[in-house]
Amino acid sequence: MLNQERVYMLAADHRWQWEEWCDARSIPRARIGEVKRLAYDAFLLARDRSAAVREFGALLVDEQYASAVLTDALRAGVNVGTPAEKAGVFPLTWSAEPFSRALTGAFAKVLVRYRSDDDEAVQDAQWEKLDALQAWCRGAGKPLVVEILVARRDEPEDDFEAVGRPAMLAGFIAEAYRRGLTPEFWKIEGTLSRDGARTIDTAIAANRACRQIILGKAADLATIDRWFAAAAASPTAVGFAIGRSVFWEPSAAFLGGSRTADRAAADICATYLQLVDAWQQSHV
Repeated sequence: MLNQERVYMLAADHRWQWEEWCDARSIPRARIGEVKRLAYDAFLLARDRSAAVREFGALLVDEQYASAVLTDALRAGVNVGTPAEKAGVFPLTWSAEPFSRALTGAFAKVLVRYRSDDDEAVQDAQWEKLDALQAWCRGAGKPLVVEILVARRDEPEDDFEAVGRPAMLAGFIAEAYRRGLTPEFWKIEGTLSRDGARTIDTAIAANRACRQIILGKAADLATIDRWFAAAAASPTAVGFAIGRSVFWEPSAAFLGGSRTADRAAADICATYLQLVDAWQQSHV
């Protein structure tokens, strides 16, 4: 089970991103499973080296390309979860039905794309799906992580990052609570704005049982450090769920033939542990 006080999640459930990358380089999609194995091997290395990872670490991988990894992870006692959504699709669509086919890990994650100016019928349909997923997770005894992505459209970037996105996230969370959707964790896009972080924290704190973890968006580590610092004053912020910033470059080098699997896993492990240290330093 995910720890409500701290979560250090290596998120490696990316699917369409690897499909596009492989297709562009004439690399068989079947090899995507190999990068999932790299993430798993890196997580095990980190668990061996870090008491914090042993206590608070988690791994997120998908059934589509990582079913064998999931089996091994569960057998090894890894706190591993799986995604519910079909990758890269809007509106929200399930990766497999019934949920038991896709959500084979110890916790479930769902990514939902949202804008307050989206068509009302689309929003209502997504809410209905989220309600159904929460009901299933509660029946199955699996914590639910809801990831919200809010895309910028015509707004000036700086204002949107500091004010616009946090406001839309807060509005989504408030509506979720009104509808009875109360996931154990919100997976939230980081912000450099302390005011923006406060807006998000206040919205999440309206339900005392809910927490937030920061996602990575493939950002560089310096930017992620600044997100962690902005979230340091947010009592609901208990960790991160970051993937591409950690594993993409070593994994791509491995698939391209310029790095061995052992070296790639070691590099992923090192960056993951660097993020663990960064979170701990920003939340002393």
